[in-house]
Amino acid sequence: MSAYQGRKTALVIHQDPGALDAITRAFESHGFEVVAALSAFRAQAYLEGDRAIHVVVAQWDDQQSVGADVYRWSLQRRYDLRSQFVFVADDPPLGFEGLVVGRCLSIPLARMPEILQIAEAAVLRIARITDQTVSEIAISVEAPSLLLADDEAILLLVMSQLLKDAGYHVTTADSGNSAIAQLTTQDFDVIVADWHMDDGSGNDLYTWIAEKRPDLVDRIVFLSGEGIDDVQIAAPGRPVFHKGQDSEALTRVLDEIVRSVRDEEWR
Repeated sequence: MSAYQGRKTALVIHQDPGALDAITRAFESHGFEVVAALSAFRAQAYLEGDRAIHVVVAQWDDQQSVGADVYRWSLQRRYDLRSQFVFVADDPPLGFEGLVVGRCLSIPLARMPEILQIAEAAVLRIARITDQTVSEIAISVEAPSLLLADDEAILLLVMSQLLKDAGYHVTTADSGNSAIAQLTTQDFDVIVADWHMDDGSGNDLYTWIAEKRPDLVDRIVFLSGEGIDDVQIAAPGRPVFHKGQDSEALTRVLDEIVRSVRDEEWR
């Protein structure tokens, strides 16, 4: 039986109370249980809670970017939901496609039946993955391969040990260019790279991957000791973590990427 044969839950985010109410009523009449949020803070609280969320319907237009804020947050905290967003806007806002990279759609509020149809498709997609046997989607007995790039020797050592303890087979590179050299001859389930490196930066690595190995774009995660805004601009849609902070969130994202990679291999 599908995990979602019962009540499906949609998180609806909109800063216009009237629109929020209209979307809520439409989804409830379509068999969804709805949790509603007027702000990104409230939406994040729902996503951090125990309640299962199967689809996120969020406002993102030129006037309000609350949906984009929650989506960016989810890339660090709820990476499993990255393909479960449906954005509500009359026109896709500037930078939309660069951030979502084809995973999500933007639909005008007036086209409610289409919003509902896309939401149902998102729920069915995650249900299909859930209903597969554990052997098909779980990380295999063989440790997943991880390429770790950082030009700070101590941090490279510490991060390497942390990720090994988390169950990964870790290959290290002491620069972006060294990582590129590794990727010319090897495949990795996931890639973790510092953004600020002297001999080939994280940006250089991402640009090379996008041009030469686009199949690996969805596998890369960045670390930054400084601000993350420049990473999000240059590598939109890719998770980025502050160095030395929240290793549990990092490993959750890495595990989800590996599951996606293994799921693709089984298709």
